[in-house]
Amino acid sequence: MGYKLATDKDFAVAKPQRATIRDVARLANVDPSLVSRIVNNDPKASASVATRKRVLDVVEELGYRANSAARMLKTARTQMIGLLLPDFSNPMYSAIISGVERRCTEYGYGVLLGDHAEGNSEKTFTNLLESGQVDGLLIASGTLSDSFLKNQILNHHDSVVMINRRVRGAAASVTAKDELGAELAVQHLSQYGTKSIVGLFGPQNIDTAQRRKKGFESAATKLGLKHQSIEVSPWGMEGGRTVGVEILKNKVLPDAVFASTIMMGIGFLRAAHELSIKIPEDVRVVALHDSSIADYLTPSLTTVNLPTIEMGMQAVDLLVRIMNGGSPTHLVVNDLPTLTIRESSRLDL
Repeated sequence: MGYKLATDKDFAVAKPQRATIRDVARLANVDPSLVSRIVNNDPKASASVATRKRVLDVVEELGYRANSAARMLKTARTQMIGLLLPDFSNPMYSAIISGVERRCTEYGYGVLLGDHAEGNSEKTFTNLLESGQVDGLLIASGTLSDSFLKNQILNHHDSVVMINRRVRGAAASVTAKDELGAELAVQHLSQYGTKSIVGLFGPQNIDTAQRRKKGFESAATKLGLKHQSIEVSPWGMEGGRTVGVEILKNKVLPDAVFASTIMMGIGFLRAAHELSIKIPEDVRVVALHDSSIADYLTPSLTTVNLPTIEMGMQAVDLLVRIMNGGSPTHLVVNDLPTLTIRESSRLDL
């Protein structure tokens, strides 16, 4: 959508955070459910005149605004689920969309997609819930900070599931075995006399990047490989190309490179082409996440496939369970990562 990515600093200078129903309940010394009934003129609100006045006085003092979307999430059903992603063009997110749409069709739900590419500030996230357009929300974002997600969404809404990431404060998530995926890549790259290897990872404040880095470093240590982990930001194609140029300009090249996203892997191949570095003869490359795109690169890119479609499907299962009164939880898809070997990592093809 072409918006500039909003940072935590941007939000720090924004208008004060909106008061929540819990804030009102705490100051009025009543249960949040009673606050909800009073502000919504619910005839079932059994409260004395004094209690009602106390609650309404706190509402006015805090400037609390009743959230109509929150009511709809608990009562009416739109039969729509929101799915928010950073980038529709990324093949990994395309696979998640496929899984979400497949399972939603089985449940009779529609899917409303939201793209915060380059950061569509908080509006992309809050509008769906505030306007009551969805019954629940799935979030697959590897760019926005934990604090942003917690303060803007997770503190205010229960029917939310994170995909491919865990966030502090989020009670529900579905992830894959990222560590094993990174280990599988290193094990494959350790062949052909490999002695040194470099791993490219996203920001370490994102738990997905942390888990992939942990798997990479653990496997490299066990195999006795000299290894280096590099944090790349942004961790897309341009990030992979930029750091690739820096690595490949050195006099001593690593024997192998593991890119923890396919987009960084594509960017790294571009850097090698620009500097006339031969892949895999000079450096061998493996990226995490598979896509048919990998077959059409030059050279074709070896990838580790994670069960992203299954992640999307299980995320819908979990969200529907939560919306029907079930408890949130953290799930890890049982499917193991698999390796698709192509030209970028084999010297004997």
